[in-house]
Amino acid sequence: MHLHYITLLRQVEFLRPKITGTVIADSYSQNKNEWVIALPGGGLQLSCDAQFPFILWTEQRHRAKNSTEVLDSLIGLQISDIALMPGERIIKITFAESPLTLIVKLFTAGSNFFIVDESGTILNSFKNARKFTGEPFAVPLSDQLDPETIERDEFHELLNRHRKDVFPQILRLFSYLTRPVIRELLFRCEIPEKLIVGDATEEQLLALWVNLEKLLKNCRTDAPRVYFDGEFPERFTLTEFRSLGASEQRTFESVNDGLRFFIFRRQKLGTLQQSRKQLTDALSRKLNSLKFNLSQLEAKPPDESQIKKNQQIGELIVAQPQLLKPGVSEISVINYFDENMPEITVSVDPELSAQDNAEKYFRKARQFSENAKEREERWEQLQRQHDELAALASQLQQSDDLKIFRQVQERLKTMHILQHHSQDSDTYRLPYKTYYFKDVEIWVGKSSADNDILTFKCANKEDFWLHVQGYAGSHVVIRNPRRSEQPPQHALEYAARLAATNSKAKHASYVPVVYTKVKFVRKPRKSPPGTVIPSQVKSIFVDPL
Repeated sequence: MHLHYITLLRQVEFLRPKITGTVIADSYSQNKNEWVIALPGGGLQLSCDAQFPFILWTEQRHRAKNSTEVLDSLIGLQISDIALMPGERIIKITFAESPLTLIVKLFTAGSNFFIVDESGTILNSFKNARKFTGEPFAVPLSDQLDPETIERDEFHELLNRHRKDVFPQILRLFSYLTRPVIRELLFRCEIPEKLIVGDATEEQLLALWVNLEKLLKNCRTDAPRVYFDGEFPERFTLTEFRSLGASEQRTFESVNDGLRFFIFRRQKLGTLQQSRKQLTDALSRKLNSLKFNLSQLEAKPPDESQIKKNQQIGELIVAQPQLLKPGVSEISVINYFDENMPEITVSVDPELSAQDNAEKYFRKARQFSENAKEREERWEQLQRQHDELAALASQLQQSDDLKIFRQVQERLKTMHILQHHSQDSDTYRLPYKTYYFKDVEIWVGKSSADNDILTFKCANKEDFWLHVQGYAGSHVVIRNPRRSEQPPQHALEYAARLAATNSKAKHASYVPVVYTKVKFVRKPRKSPPGTVIPSQVKSIFVDPL
């Protein structure tokens, strides 16, 4: 109910004595979608955020150096009144000895602040000024009924005309009766939400009328409150909502206090939860990849016996060079390294001397030795990375500090697990969109530059790569943690349709899409972003989604 009509009505009543008669000292913005109107002793803090638009009184205001002056034609004007338009979530602020009116439109989609003249023409706006300036401000038409003015007989007559509908459908014909309010009203009346009106008893219909009046009255007079899900502020209400059960709640002296707590705490914790989830998901994917690579290395340990074997054969050839005859590709040498000194057969190159044949075996021994060393170094490197990322994941779960989240984010960027972004922000962006189809994870590049990052930094070489043939479009990757030789057919078809949808061929039909493994995709030197050359490709024809 943070944006409910009665919430705004009570907030306007709270603001009226605080701002009437005051003169606007400053008008500026220092946060995205937020506006501050500085007044003596405090000010108005407004937001046209799509999810949480608001108008609040604040006693603390400090203009930051990076703030921007906005709607400065209001500076110096004296506020004469503030009022809420009947039945609308639109607030009007008028000024003494001025034809200007400030209109605060608080809709979840399309919130904005307008300065209009006496004829209702928009002179300026907080957002999209070029679009709105010169246009008449129009109040959206509504055919909803007023639940506070309808008579009891009219109410029951309305229900009788809609006997075949369920109660929520009928109640949504009224202003103010939002989904949470309807849910609470039906809960108080013990009416199931799926009950058809014609099946209701007289007692239930009477209870509906009585509780409707009582609930709306409570919303106008009771202490506002916030209900919690753990630490998270789940819902703001104007009265007790019994439908929320035994959820923890906190009451507030004013709507202003309740709204400020609810909106800012929810935004902060929402940002924390979103950041934690995004970072945790990125860490989880990388940790799973590291675990797989470590298990592969552990499953196939280096055969150190090959080092010893090839070294000994080389030394035996050097010790018995007379055994090499022209045109002979195999010789029997005495194995002096075995106390029984048996003869063993070894392969030789008849075109090479004994020394050169021995050197071939010495090179093999060195190669096995180097491979074993590289394998050990690779295992240690992966294990160190795994341990560091596991520690970061644990740190994320135990912390509620955005500074810690940013530190983890920066570390993941330096490790190329996250993409560096040209602008600093509280959240990071991945270079791809993620889809799931029957438990198969599919990534779709967001742009040409992102395509390169997706294919050559994010994807594993064993993943499957797809692209529309003959058209510009997104790189698409089917994750392949099992290192299968072929992708599941259902996932391949869906991924191919995603590739077609995210390409210049999105309006075509029977679109050819090529696919191969990422390891068979290469990028030509100095080529534009997103340009690659795939090999060993196969084709599939699909229609876009």
